[in-house]
Amino acid sequence: MSEPFPDEIDEALWDAACRRADEIREFLKHRPGKMTAADVALLATGIEISRATAYRLIKLFRAGGAVISLVNRKRGRPQGRRVDDQREEIIRTTIKRHYLTRNRPTVSQLVRDVPTSCMSAGSNRRIANDQCST
Repeated sequence: MSEPFPDEIDEALWDAACRRADEIREFLKHRPGKMTAADVALLATGIEISRATAYRLIKLFRAGGAVISLVNRKRGRPQGRRVDDQREEIIRTTIKRHYLTRNRPTVSQLVRDVPTSCMSAGSNRRIANDQCST
């Protein structure tokens, strides 16, 4: 995912990221070595995020140290990005033929079968997993 430009970020999100950066910077300044789970839990409580998110943000901040890395991102697939109609039909057919049966395979097997079905359908270009998967 590419980083948005600072002028593309909502002001409230930018302010929240700046506050997080300040808190994390202060947190790391007092813990140059290892940090305990209790330390991270305290940080998480202070900036009102989960402990897992606190670990993720600390890692991001250590890697880049930029406020932009701490901006909340919208979850999920980017809008406007769709699978083309041919691949959509292949996915639908693969699900019906292989998965919606009495002795269905696991979901992971279905996920492996969809790209194979796409390639078998004659697509000459290389198909990325995210373009041809459920």
